[in-house]
Amino acid sequence: METTAAVLWEANQPLSVEQIELDAPGEGEVLLRMVAAGVCYSDHHFMTGRRTMRLPAVIGHEGAGIVEAVGPGVKGVSVGDHVVQTFVAPCGRCYRCRRRKFTYCEVGLGVADGTMMDGTFRMHRADRAIGTGMRLGSFSQFTVSPETACVVVPSDIDLIHASLVSCGISTGVGAAVNVAAVRAGDSVAVFGAGGVGAAAIAGAIAAGAAAVIAIDIADQKLEMARSLGATHAVNARDTDSVRAVRQATGGYGVDKSILCIDVVRPEHLSAAIDCLDSGGTAVVVGAAESQLDHIPTSPALLMRDSKSVVGTMYGGMDPHRDVLRYLELYRAGRLPLEKFVSKTYPLESINESLDDLIAGRNIRGVVVF
Repeated sequence: METTAAVLWEANQPLSVEQIELDAPGEGEVLLRMVAAGVCYSDHHFMTGRRTMRLPAVIGHEGAGIVEAVGPGVKGVSVGDHVVQTFVAPCGRCYRCRRRKFTYCEVGLGVADGTMMDGTFRMHRADRAIGTGMRLGSFSQFTVSPETACVVVPSDIDLIHASLVSCGISTGVGAAVNVAAVRAGDSVAVFGAGGVGAAAIAGAIAAGAAAVIAIDIADQKLEMARSLGATHAVNARDTDSVRAVRQATGGYGVDKSILCIDVVRPEHLSAAIDCLDSGGTAVVVGAAESQLDHIPTSPALLMRDSKSVVGTMYGGMDPHRDVLRYLELYRAGRLPLEKFVSKTYPLESINESLDDLIAGRNIRGVVVF
């Protein structure tokens, strides 16, 4: 069948919206008619080559759609189901899955060669294979994904909002709830108040944090953080963030800091660690600058103050549990996903959405098919 898709042919070039061929779903796969796809900073990393994959490919990994057809052997997903895609598709059987480390499933993490689980391609143009980015290919009108990468969600939930739980929301909320383990009464500093950082703020508030300090260099993002319930907002362009955090906490520092800046540099790591109280934990969510090969802090100070530094991918996600948990918070009015959608775009305007992302004009832009 034909589908309209945004294809990345070369790094550092715009996406090309064009007609390509899409094969029928294979064993354990489903055909999705996409409804919405969030535009994530990771998409920009792929476009610039900061993160590499085989090209050409259809990228996009923050999608939600409706099942149009199922391949042989599919048991948990049916035609007509509304689903959210996840870029980790845990098999449930490997060593790590059995130890509940679902994010690190040995077979389910999307590969960089654009193939499906069986090592073949589903997308083509003429006789040239086109990769399905992260086995999702969310920037396409129709796409084929593994059944295990699809979480069935209630049909009454707006899929435009639900699409954000595919990646950004789950990464940020999970960083606060699963990894930082924010508890009632904790104080939390969140560095970077874009899509993932705003989700970390919302997650900390949902977990019962008493003080949540949002730190960014864009006033509109700090306003968004305030609207989500952040108790303090610090513009790091004109204020020392560590000093501001200590002033907000009576000189002690915070229990948890969550580093959601898109490209993490040494000064960001130092600030996230230095603003902690004794016994505090810093969670690194953003991708580090490629040349950064150490954590710029004193091991003696970590020991003396009992501070911890931990990284996370996907917010410690159990996809088939946490997607539904976060959507239940949304239904209960405790995770206002609608506030995260700054603007929607047709697929033909995908490059405009990426420009707006880089310029910081959106918390989240969403392609609506």
